Amino acid sequence: MQKKRFSISTIPYIIIAIFIMLTLPTGWIYDLKAGTGTAQGQKTTQAVQQIFRQEDIQHLFYTNTPATVKGNNIVSCPLARLRDVEQKGIHYQRVRHTTRKVYISEYITTHYPPHHVENIFQKIISSGTYNRYHLIELPDGNWLCVYFDDYLALIRADNYPTGYIRYTTTTERNMLNQMAQYYTVDTVYMLDMYQYGKVNGIFDIVLRFIVLVVVIVIVVTIQDVLQKQKAK
Repeated sequence: MQKKRFSISTIPYIIIAIFIMLTLPTGWIYDLKAGTGTAQGQKTTQAVQQIFRQEDIQHLFYTNTPATVKGNNIVSCPLARLRDVEQKGIHYQRVRHTTRKVYISEYITTHYPPHHVENIFQKIISSGTYNRYHLIELPDGNWLCVYFDDYLALIRADNYPTGYIRYTTTTERNMLNQMAQYYTVDTVYMLDMYQYGKVNGIFDIVLRFIVLVVVIVIVVTIQDVLQKQKAK
């Protein structure tokens, strides 16, 4: 029996599959049911205070006031965090008769300014499994570290969800100490606007696979229609 050779025509399908399974932003789907209000990750209301100055940050922290920012002058930071933090740690996978141990890190760090390869790598994984941290410029010219669903940065959103000022973790503070060499940013506080728990890692993989099947069916259908038109 003659083996089928690899066809160049299959390359686009492989690229589509890799893109969808690794990088397709799905956060906007979960945000459709987030609603409007003062809970973290929701669309803002008039009760949510906009941050204008760096001096506002500490007051918002101590009063636990819901806050947000506006503007699209943002800078990506050399740090990304796992979207579904419950997936972090050691996992065991059974492959045939062998058990493999896989470690999933909560954070992924890179250099700043990032190397070209690191920049590509972080962009590929950030939209799928991890969210990057960003700095956003405040009206007073200072910068604030923010954390939200990464698709908002991809679409260059001007309005962001409701968030709360919190202390930075050790990993976040180490990253911000690095960024403070280039930007006037507070390394102690950050604005967290991400709705934790909205993404389930397993469900997200299933969702991506469904989208993958739908896209491939559409592409194959279009391809067949074009071939039939050429044959006429």
